[in-house]
Amino acid sequence: MKRGFTLFELVIVLSIISLILLLAFPKIVKEGLSSDASVENRLRSLFSTSFSLSEPLELCFNFKSGSVSVGNETVKVPWEMESLVLPGKIVSRQAASKFCFSAKNPVYGALICKKGEEYEALFFTVPFGEVNLYELSEAQKDTLKDKVVKGRVTEWFSSFSY
Repeated sequence: MKRGFTLFELVIVLSIISLILLLAFPKIVKEGLSSDASVENRLRSLFSTSFSLSEPLELCFNFKSGSVSVGNETVKVPWEMESLVLPGKIVSRQAASKFCFSAKNPVYGALICKKGEEYEALFFTVPFGEVNLYELSEAQKDTLKDKVVKGRVTEWFSSFSY
């Protein structure tokens, strides 16, 4: 006599699998979205959309929510945004909760982020969409941390070979 699974047994097994996926899926997705390469790619895509022949779009760095937006598109940065460094200008999270500008000409800059106890520099070029999270040496990380703490990030930015 052949014995198969009953409908009740199949429903129980499917319910258990669904519950496991329901609990695990958000963690898997969140981990994938917070990786360095993923953040670089999302920001690269966002910055490359800032180029328009007719009218440049406004770029906004929201230190309070930890996000970067161009037009109506927004990317959440998974690290604590500390400072935005542009040629001749520095904006820190202590001075402003949000900073917006319009990119009429090519602009390069750096977004200084705090990852745990370390600081990282995310260099970008607008409107070309070039974004690089540089792997800094320990000496460069220490220098950057020192400059951020002392409020002298522009010195570090101008001396770093970009």
